[in-house]
Amino acid sequence: MTARAVENLNFEDFDPFSVEFRNDPTAYHSTLLENSPAFMKMEGDVASAYVAKFEQCMQVLGNWELFSSVKPKNLPGMQRVDFFNGMPVMNYSDPPQHDRLRRVVNVAFSPGRVRKLAEATDTIIDQLLGNIEPGQPFDGMQDIAKPLAVKVLFDEFLGIPPEDQHIFFEFGATFFLLDKLKPGDPKPKEYLDGWAKGEKYLRGVLAEAGKNNTDNVLSLIAAASESGTMSDAEMMAMVCVLFTGGVPTVSAMGASALHYLAANPEIAERIRQDESVARPFCEETFRLDAPVTLVMRFATQDVDVGPRTILKGMPVYTMISVANRDPDIYENPLEFSVDRKNMRHLAFGNSTHVCIGNAITRMILPKLVVEAAKRLPNLHLNPEAQGEWETTPRSRHRLKVPVIA
Repeated sequence: MTARAVENLNFEDFDPFSVEFRNDPTAYHSTLLENSPAFMKMEGDVASAYVAKFEQCMQVLGNWELFSSVKPKNLPGMQRVDFFNGMPVMNYSDPPQHDRLRRVVNVAFSPGRVRKLAEATDTIIDQLLGNIEPGQPFDGMQDIAKPLAVKVLFDEFLGIPPEDQHIFFEFGATFFLLDKLKPGDPKPKEYLDGWAKGEKYLRGVLAEAGKNNTDNVLSLIAAASESGTMSDAEMMAMVCVLFTGGVPTVSAMGASALHYLAANPEIAERIRQDESVARPFCEETFRLDAPVTLVMRFATQDVDVGPRTILKGMPVYTMISVANRDPDIYENPLEFSVDRKNMRHLAFGNSTHVCIGNAITRMILPKLVVEAAKRLPNLHLNPEAQGEWETTPRSRHRLKVPVIA
C-alpha cells in the first residue's frame, strides 16, 4: 500500500468503532450498503476499507489467502480489540496454523458430545422456566439466557465449578476498558490483573485435567499441549477463546430469541402448533442479532472487490450485521420472518473461520424457543420497561430483555 496509491482514494467520514454507530447502527445501513466497498481513515490515520454487501463480505471472509486473519503488529487501534493479551488465538491465524489448532478442539464439538450436552440442556431449560411465575415480569437475559449459557457451557461442557466461574466473569467485565485505549497506552491494570488471575487458575485446572485424563474439553486441550501439538501459549489462548466466546454468544442469542418470541405472539403460536418452526425462528434471530457485528481481515495483495480495489496491507472491516440486512439478498430485510426462502446469513462467519461453537448454539436455542413458547403462552414485552443493549467495537447484544410471562 503505497503513499501515492492512498492519496488517490476518496475517504468517507465513518468509524465502525464510534459510539454513534454502535448505539444506532441501522441509521447507517443504507449508506454503507450503497457505498460498499468504501475507504476510511481509522485510528492513527490508517487507510482502511469496509465491505457491507453480503456477497462482498462472503468474498472477503471466504479467501484467507487474499484476506488474512493475522493482525499486523503495532497497527494503531488493534489494542482496542486485543482481548487475549497478544496471545496466539485461532481466530487471528491462517492455515496451516489455524487448521492445526482447530483439529485439536474440533473433537470437543463432535456430534456425540453435542448430543450428550443436549440431554443436560433439556434439564437446565426445564429448571429455569420452572422458576418463572405466570403473569410476572422477568428479564429474559438475566433470568433465563445468561444462566442457561453458564450452566450448559461452564458447568457441563467445560466442567468449571460455580464457585470458580466468577474469575472469568470478572475478567470479561474488563474488556470494555480496552475500548478507551489510544495508541501507545498500556493495558489497564484491572484487565492485566484479571488476565493474570485467570491464567493462574487455568494452568492449575489444565494440569489437573492432564493428570486425571478425564473425558472433557480441558483434558483434550491439556493432552494436545503435552503431546506437543499445541504450545503452552496456544493452550492458554484456546481455553480463553472457549471461555470468553461461548457464554456471551449463547446468552446473547438466547436473550434475542426471547425478545422476538415475546414481540411476535403469532409466531409463538405457530411454534406451539409445529415445533419445526423453531429452526427458522432461530436462524432469523441469528441473522438480525448476530453476536459479532464485524470482523477484520487484512489484504495480502491488491484485490478487486465490487467496483473498487482494496490495496495490499489494508485492514478490511467486514460489516456482518449490515450484510445480514442486505436488500439484494433479503426481501424486507428489517422484518423478522420465519418464512424466508433464503435463510443464509453471516452470523457465524464463513469458510475457514466459521464459528466453531455454532453447532452448540444451534442445539440450545431451538430447545429454549420451543419450551418457552409452550410453557409461557402469554409471554409478551413489558410495556413499562425498556430493553438495553451492550456494545463493544466488535459486538452488540441485548443486555436487558424486559418481558412478562
